[in-house]
Amino acid sequence: MLSSIENVAIIGGGLAGMAAALALHELSIKCSIYEMRDTNAAPPRSSGALMLSPNSLKILDRFGLYSKIEKLSYAFDYVYYKNANEETVDRYPLGGKAFGYNALRVYRQDLLDVLCTACLERGIPIQLSKKFTEVVEETSTHVVFKFADGTTEKASLLIGSDGIHSKLRDYVTPGVEKKFVGMAALTWEVPTQQLRIPEGKDYKFPTTVLTANGAFVLAPQRVDGSAMLAGTQVPLEDRGREEWNKLFADKEGLVKRVTANIDIWPDIARSGMENIDRDSMNVWPFYAIPRLPNWTSSKHQRVVILGDAAHAIPPTTGQGASQAFEDVMSLALLLSALKENERLKWEEVLQFWQKIRQDRIDDLLLLTKQLNNKRLPLEKQKLLPKEDVWVDESAENPNQMAWLYNPKIEETINNWVKDKAARKT
Repeated sequence: MLSSIENVAIIGGGLAGMAAALALHELSIKCSIYEMRDTNAAPPRSSGALMLSPNSLKILDRFGLYSKIEKLSYAFDYVYYKNANEETVDRYPLGGKAFGYNALRVYRQDLLDVLCTACLERGIPIQLSKKFTEVVEETSTHVVFKFADGTTEKASLLIGSDGIHSKLRDYVTPGVEKKFVGMAALTWEVPTQQLRIPEGKDYKFPTTVLTANGAFVLAPQRVDGSAMLAGTQVPLEDRGREEWNKLFADKEGLVKRVTANIDIWPDIARSGMENIDRDSMNVWPFYAIPRLPNWTSSKHQRVVILGDAAHAIPPTTGQGASQAFEDVMSLALLLSALKENERLKWEEVLQFWQKIRQDRIDDLLLLTKQLNNKRLPLEKQKLLPKEDVWVDESAENPNQMAWLYNPKIEETINNWVKDKAARKT
């Protein structure tokens, strides 16, 4: 039983780590962040942009950060799908008034800067150049952990928000390896004015054009949409870290790869492939993590992993960051309940947290499969069972996506806590 939570240590100063610190601080739980890099600063375009949907924006609004992020973002409500003839064939909601917020597309670095500034304003310690190496000791009251510089720290709870390549996952679930799925996204940024957007084709953005050559994505970036992410998915073989780094660095090779069949694409895609800005070129390998038996250490449950360290969600749904924010908010609420209710046991709190989060991730993975199939040429979609392809049914069912964008996290946790308390009286 965790009778007191004196301090929480967070490994990883990315989006999930910063959000975890803000969630804990809001609930008066002391915490510190340890980041392996020597700075959190970087150019806005250095790590691309991401989607934020209403479920995550509600959490960021709770931290008082929504208005700051909105000012840096492109707002929209739907992603549109077009066939090879550039006819709009469907749309997928990522936000809208029905869910309380429009979706936002924001540079990852801009979002990280907002979160980092908020942590510093609240006096949350952020220690840089701290590369985690190992857990030295875990007891029923604390965990001691070590860094590459030889120093050690001690905390009541250690949270691993150290991403897909997590070292803390190796401690929590030894022997579980991430798996490359054989696909990667090649993306770059293009000035919107460079695109030859055809008249009479009713282009709305973001959009995915489905062709026999694959899916081509165009998604506005910057507040005014003056830049556009362009990209497509390509099959790749797995390789070692050094070989991946060589691939990432070979910008000319990436451009040749993506423009190899340029004449096959519709003209709007071809215009996006002309004069590609090499500095904005990125490769995003898709990894999967097997369904983990536990997200906490088996010894004393003093080490927890979350976000991509616990569940890597492919980017198709635009839910990677949003689900990490849900992870940290739900965990923080349960830790707060644990502090206030002596009848709750740490083990049962962690079991409940993992169950509600794993159930959520399972639903997201099913949606991911449906949306991945949505990117297939229409001829191939027609060969699949109806339930394997997502279809917009909002005209008949306005609440079709409410399960995703309006989760009742706090209500679910409060009801569980009350139920536990009632059973023990």
